Amino acid sequence: MNEFFIPAVGSQAGPLLPYLIVAAGGLLVMLVDSFVKTLKKDHLSYLTLFVLLGAILVQITRVPQDGPVLGGMMLIGAYARFFNFLFLGVGVMTTIFATGGFDRDGLYRPEFYPLLLFSILGMMVLAAANDLLTVFLGIETMSLSVYVLAGGVHGNVRSSEAGFKYLVLGGFSSAFLLMGMALLYGFAGGTGFADLTAALRGDSPDITLLTLGSGLVLVGMGFKVAMVPFHMWTPDVYEGAPSYITGFMATAVKAAGFAILVRFVLLLQPQTAFAWYPVLTALTVITMTLGNLVALAQSNIKRMLAWSSIAHAGYLLLGVVTMISPAAGDSEMMLRSSEIGGSAGSAILFYLIAYTLMNLAAFGIINILGKGRGEDGEEIHRYAGLYHRNPVAAATLTVALLSLAGIPPMVGFMGKFYLFSAVVRAGLIPLAIIGVVNSLISVYYYLRVMVMMYMKDEEEDTYSGTEWVSVVTSGMLALLVIYLGIQPNAFQRAAEVIFRQITF
Repeated sequence: MNEFFIPAVGSQAGPLLPYLIVAAGGLLVMLVDSFVKTLKKDHLSYLTLFVLLGAILVQITRVPQDGPVLGGMMLIGAYARFFNFLFLGVGVMTTIFATGGFDRDGLYRPEFYPLLLFSILGMMVLAAANDLLTVFLGIETMSLSVYVLAGGVHGNVRSSEAGFKYLVLGGFSSAFLLMGMALLYGFAGGTGFADLTAALRGDSPDITLLTLGSGLVLVGMGFKVAMVPFHMWTPDVYEGAPSYITGFMATAVKAAGFAILVRFVLLLQPQTAFAWYPVLTALTVITMTLGNLVALAQSNIKRMLAWSSIAHAGYLLLGVVTMISPAAGDSEMMLRSSEIGGSAGSAILFYLIAYTLMNLAAFGIINILGKGRGEDGEEIHRYAGLYHRNPVAAATLTVALLSLAGIPPMVGFMGKFYLFSAVVRAGLIPLAIIGVVNSLISVYYYLRVMVMMYMKDEEEDTYSGTEWVSVVTSGMLALLVIYLGIQPNAFQRAAEVIFRQITF
């Protein structure tokens, strides 16, 4: 295990400043809530936004200081900064949506804000992890906070059930993850990624131990990205959690899972490709297909989007499979520098941006429309006649759903185009065909919601209130969805540059 001291932390405070701001911000919010009794409920949200925007500003204004920190436990670089911006941006949107959602049924949860900040801190640590211990620390910091966020609605049975299921299944996944890490430690003689790299390049690496260890770690990571067969928590937790937390889990938590999964796949190639490639290929196909087919039968919009998120995890796994396909190259360096590996990796990063924007826009509107309507308010039939009651909300949700379906000119179409193009260039034509067919299947259940909004008569007891801050925020996300669908080139090139700069 790498050793480091407090003085070393002080000398590396520059690269760690965004992490320190989020950590200190979480503690500050806790202290302010505990000792300042004159606060109104919106004041903690303003403080949380100040912390998140401050961390974003620091990352924008400071000169990048790339390299290992904390004795090599973390690696700061373009890849980590990319995900930091993504996590912090999702945190800003979630705070805005949640503040309006607190009015629901008179509920106010001040613990939400520090938990949100600590979960984002865990994600940031995870994306910069350069050691198996840091990976576990990041995952658990993120997960423990999200468990409470999902099940922390006092007096709500569905929320409590969601949090309990997430906690129990998450505990099982952590056990698999730890066992896999223990085997990898036995294989490499250390927990650092550098130790693993050195062992992989040794004269006679123990492939059996490597395969078993990496397989168990894959189980733990598969749980975080909702990959079949580690997905069963997703529909129940997404449905039971508040909509603003569901949007947070569907975007930030999934992005954090893929952030470490991509680096882990690159780290262990090509030695584990013979085992990972066929297994991941089969799981990718099953994940896409099962997610889309089960989504067809859902009547609850949050459960529908939960199964949809499982299908989108399958699309992203297409990129991972392409990176380790025989056509991508024979070494970690070739994976990043070859046309196939580079295009697949950059397509994953671009798709994560697209997926985040369109899901946040969708869940932002769902959060607004579900206010004060109980469990039945999330049923798809409740969206009947939404266009006549709130055309802005209907238009925003329409853009998000069309993008999720992959309809041009939305960014979802370009994200799938880049992914499927990388798959085709790798010669994996059957996988590309399966992906396209699954995308076509998904159009049905997305269009069903739009038909309900525009072509069905309005129900008399539907909610007609409006939270304009949340509506405007969701509308701005929808505009970004359209803009990136029309002008994706700059972001795609930036994603390619970021992917090629991944180091260990």
